[in-house]
Amino acid sequence: MNSTTVTSESAAGTAPHPLESAGAAGECTSSGRPGSKLSASETRLPQTPVALLFYLLAWGIVFWAAIALPSLEDVCCFGILGYKHQVLEHAGSPKIIFTGGSNLLFGLDGEKIEHTFKRKVVDMGLCIMFPLPYLFEEIKDSVHAGDLVVLSPEYSSLSQEFARPMVMADILDGYPRAIEWILRCNGCTWEEKGKILIHLRTLGLQKLQYCISHARQIVQHRATWSYNKPNPGLDVLNSRNLNSCGDLVWHLNRPVDKNGIEKKILIRVPRSIDGYTVSEIDRFANYCKSRGAKMVLIPPPVPHSMYLKSRSDIESLIADASKKLSIPVLGSAERYTFPDGQIWGGHYHLDKIGRNARTERVIDDLQATVDATGK
Repeated sequence: MNSTTVTSESAAGTAPHPLESAGAAGECTSSGRPGSKLSASETRLPQTPVALLFYLLAWGIVFWAAIALPSLEDVCCFGILGYKHQVLEHAGSPKIIFTGGSNLLFGLDGEKIEHTFKRKVVDMGLCIMFPLPYLFEEIKDSVHAGDLVVLSPEYSSLSQEFARPMVMADILDGYPRAIEWILRCNGCTWEEKGKILIHLRTLGLQKLQYCISHARQIVQHRATWSYNKPNPGLDVLNSRNLNSCGDLVWHLNRPVDKNGIEKKILIRVPRSIDGYTVSEIDRFANYCKSRGAKMVLIPPPVPHSMYLKSRSDIESLIADASKKLSIPVLGSAERYTFPDGQIWGGHYHLDKIGRNARTERVIDDLQATVDATGK
C-alpha cells in the first residue's frame, strides 16, 4: 500500500465532521459568533417563519396527494369500503352487522337474513388481512341499542401469530377516511403507525411525480392514473357488483374450478386464541353492551377437505375461544364446513349453493339471539 492510500476505517477515525472543522476554526454558531457549536435543530429545520411555512406546506401537499389523488396501483378492492360504510351509516337500528374477512363478502346472503328477521343487515366483510381491532373501530360509531354484531373471522385472525398490520397502509390508497380508524385502533404499534405515515409520504411523492409527468393528459382528462396493467381479479370488487347489504354477487353464476381446491395450501389455524385477541374481542363486546347491543361469534366456512386436514387445530381453537371469550360462539366448526365443489376461488369463499346453505345455518344459529335482542 502506498503512502497516499487509507482504509475506510482509518478515514472514519481521522477525518473530521464538517461541523467539527468549523469548531476547530473558532466554534462558530449560526450567527457567526464563536463560542458554541451548532445544534441539530438549528441546522436541519427552516430558520424563518416564511421558510417554515413553506416547508410545512410542501409536506402537507405531499400527504394530501397520497390520500386525495387516485391510486396508481391496480384497481384497489379497498375502494368498496366507501359503499359498505354508506350502507352501514344509513342502516338505522335495530340492525345486524356482520364483520370479518372475505368469507362474508363471498359467502353471505344478507338480503335473505334481512327478509327473515325484518332487520337491516350490513355485511362489512372484505379482507382476511384486516386486524380485528381495526374491524371493530370502523363500525364502533354505528353500533346502537338493539343492534347485533356478528363476528365471523377467518381462523388465522384469532391469533397474533399471523397478524399483518402493515396491510392497513394500503387501505388509505383506496379509502383515505380509514386513517382515523387506523390511528385509533390497537391493531398496530405506534412504530408501525409511523411506518404507515412514511408509506403515505412515499405514495404522495409518487403521485405528484405522476402529475408532473402527465400534466397534459390530466388536463385533457386522458390520464389513466396507473403505472400497471389492470388486475381483472380485483376489478370485480366494486360497488356495482355488491347488493344492498354489501354482499358480493358477481360470482354467483360463475363456474367453480372443481379441481382448484386441491392445488391450494392448507389454511392457517392457530391451536388456541391468544390473550391479546381475547382482550380485544371482549373489550369491543363490552362496548357493544354499554350501547345496548349484543355480540356473538360464528365460525367461518371452510372446505371439508381442509377441515379434515386441520381438524385437530380447528376444534382446539374453537373450544379455546368458547372457553375464554365472554361472547357466545354459535354453531360448531364442523357445521360450517362445505363440499369442496362449493368453494369459489379461495378456502373461505363460497359459490351460490354454498352461500345459500351457509346463510340458512347462520339464520338458524342467530334465531334465539335475534329474538332476545327484540325483547
